[in-house]
Amino acid sequence: MRGLAEYVMHNRRRAIMVVLLTGLFPMLYCLSAAVVGLVNLRRDAREGLIILLWSMIPAGMYWIVGDPTPVMLMPGIALLAQVLKRTESWSRVVMLGTVLGLVIQLSLVWQDAYVAQLTSIVDNALIVQQSQGATVPYTSAQVVALLLSFFGAYHLATIVSCLILARWWQAALYNPGGFGEEFRQLRLEPGFAVLLTGFMIAGLADMEPLDTWVAIMSIAPLLASLALMHYVVKLKKLGSSWLFIGYLAVFFFAPAFVMLGVADSLVNIRKRIAEP
Repeated sequence: MRGLAEYVMHNRRRAIMVVLLTGLFPMLYCLSAAVVGLVNLRRDAREGLIILLWSMIPAGMYWIVGDPTPVMLMPGIALLAQVLKRTESWSRVVMLGTVLGLVIQLSLVWQDAYVAQLTSIVDNALIVQQSQGATVPYTSAQVVALLLSFFGAYHLATIVSCLILARWWQAALYNPGGFGEEFRQLRLEPGFAVLLTGFMIAGLADMEPLDTWVAIMSIAPLLASLALMHYVVKLKKLGSSWLFIGYLAVFFFAPAFVMLGVADSLVNIRKRIAEP
């Protein structure tokens, strides 16, 4: 992975070639987004814009065939990379990222073709289940509504993940160890954490449209809790196996980690742990 970063940072031509080639394949366009992020983090805004525009060529092809993800991914990571470059604050990045996730979620209003395509896929899947004698306890509309409620959260999580990879590449090339130190200090602003908590509670109480925003609102505190976990493991000199256990626990106890991220923003758990 570091070799790829070295290759694209050698010159513009190589960066363009990589974003075009990786952007053509469904399993690789996240690498294309990470390259866009890396160039925006390291080079000036003009160079970042040039690479972004080239990356939109394969992204536009996906849009034509009904997949909007790359079209949202490329500009999203370029924007957040510029914010991170100028502020050097992951807290600011996740704040803006949350707003971006909401915008992406609301964009479904103008994506009738995507919604229709998803509905068709779900309908066909349910028909197959029923033809095999299975009892389906839910309707197609319920399944589609559930999937669409994660639309913004999925795209936000993908954008942030690609940005993390881009920042790690940058640190590996120009500031070894810098990314880990930076990420471990991620802590949400108290006011922002309280606002997110209020929205999540309202959403869990089935208040529309906040009920479709809960997953988006949970990403920032979840990311903050992961940063805290990395901080504790580093501070206590624990082995990497503890990180593996921690990430495994996220899959089973995600709400608890979200609450931990909110709590850290309010009481600064790092400071309390570091005190002798």
